[in-house]
Amino acid sequence: MPVTAVFFDLDDTLLDDTISSERSAALAASELAADRGVDADDLATAYMETAMDFWEHLKPKAPKPAPGALRPALWRKALKAKGIDDPALAKRLAQRYDAIRLERVELFPETLPVLSQLHGRYKMAIITNGFAETHEEKIARLGLKRFFDAVILAGEMELAKPDPEIFRHAMERLNVTPGESVMVGDRFERDITGAHAAGMRAVWVNVRHERPPEGARPPEATIGSIAELPPVLGRLG
Repeated sequence: MPVTAVFFDLDDTLLDDTISSERSAALAASELAADRGVDADDLATAYMETAMDFWEHLKPKAPKPAPGALRPALWRKALKAKGIDDPALAKRLAQRYDAIRLERVELFPETLPVLSQLHGRYKMAIITNGFAETHEEKIARLGLKRFFDAVILAGEMELAKPDPEIFRHAMERLNVTPGESVMVGDRFERDITGAHAAGMRAVWVNVRHERPPEGARPPEATIGSIAELPPVLGRLG
């Protein structure tokens, strides 16, 4: 069946989120916590580990954090791991981290040319496990909304990839069937396995050169960057 709709993950698929987050955490820690007897790089690493653990274990039906509460909670947990329990400092670190990250977040160089090429040829949407407080400003800052028919923030619906329900919701928003739809993402379990569970095809953007899980159904295509996507979609269609 021809491909009429393409669904994209956001972080580390369209933008280099990991590097941006690491650098922002390191700078925030060096500015605000260097005088607290903890190595700033160690604190930044603790924050990244805490944040990655949160996102990796986010499950459907998990209650949405109170507005403005998520980042301070993650920083407070990172501080506690380094022997510091200071809610006020955690809040300052969260605010500074968010400000730095918003200034520095960047798309992969190939993202805009690819989205421009695909725009108008396919219906397109973003499906991300984010919340409004963590993702809306970032998406606006990058000017992405003009390319997409919908932006699905799974966390706002108390859903999370790889739950097939979030993929079904996205297809309903674009009024397309699973046979017409392709999911494009960098996380195998969240994006590829989740899309397959919803009946979609999937393209794995394997930016970290990972091996697929043993015994997993393979994606319909694997690419090293988003730059390779347009001809792959043509072949799938």
